[in-house]
Amino acid sequence: MYPNRWFYLHGGGVMARSRIVRRSDWRDEPPDNLYFFEPALARRRRLAREAKDGKKAEVVDRTGSVKHLERAAKSLRHVKAEDRILYVPYWDMAKAEEAMRKAGVRGAVSNLCGTQRKRVNAREP
Repeated sequence: MYPNRWFYLHGGGVMARSRIVRRSDWRDEPPDNLYFFEPALARRRRLAREAKDGKKAEVVDRTGSVKHLERAAKSLRHVKAEDRILYVPYWDMAKAEEAMRKAGVRGAVSNLCGTQRKRVNAREP
């Protein structure tokens, strides 16, 4: 049936474990492990808060969706950092500026490679 049936029957000698087995090793972790059981949005906010120097908070959004841009701007609002930067494709910079104003975030909007940057002041209520 198999060309080298001995390997399949006897574990293959020194063969590496399959990806499925390696990937399933995390299931042995206790359920209080935040890395695997924390919701994605909460994890992103926590990691943004725990940035190593606390001076710069960066969020990248490539979707171009107004809804997603507003969500990214709101996540920047919760970060205590001197510089808040929202990276978007060049053609979405105007939408991102408006989303940051709507969310009440002071910071900057930049294109993905960082060559252009626009400062945004929060809209006064």
